[in-house]
Amino acid sequence: MKKILAIILMGVFTMAKANAFDMSSTAVRDGLFIAAEYACDGGNISPDLEWDGVPPNAKSLALIMHDPDSKNEHGFYHWIVVDIPVNVMGVARGEKFASPAREIPGDFGAAGYRGPCPPIGGGAHHYHFTMYAMNVEQLDLDAGMTPYQVAAAIKSHSIAATTITGLYRRADSF
Repeated sequence: MKKILAIILMGVFTMAKANAFDMSSTAVRDGLFIAAEYACDGGNISPDLEWDGVPPNAKSLALIMHDPDSKNEHGFYHWIVVDIPVNVMGVARGEKFASPAREIPGDFGAAGYRGPCPPIGGGAHHYHFTMYAMNVEQLDLDAGMTPYQVAAAIKSHSIAATTITGLYRRADSF
């Protein structure tokens, strides 16, 4: 009986893992340093991202790249994308999300990807790439919202999330 229960539980765990909302990248790996080509010290190229296991009740997706180690009160928002269709399963290296997805200005003041760029001498910073499954098709945002307010709006409509956290430090801070 114990053997049968163990086999059943193993099958349930495998099914749950296979259907779990998950994200991956060849450029950003949990706990590892991000290459300079994806940062302000290099080409500032956006990384490839892939995800799967989007919850069946999700109506859209949103992406936030955030540096919580910044001295700004709410950290630093590098990249915000909303209204990503649920049938989109990734974005290629250096590519933008296609419409109807919208890039929202981050703390650099402009929309689009802006890579890691911690202060020289500031040590390593963490960069969280978080994909949110949303309960709305289109996020209603007011003009002039701060990146922090946009992030709060995203989180208020999130039904699931998956995160990859990479590290980066400026070459002069070793």
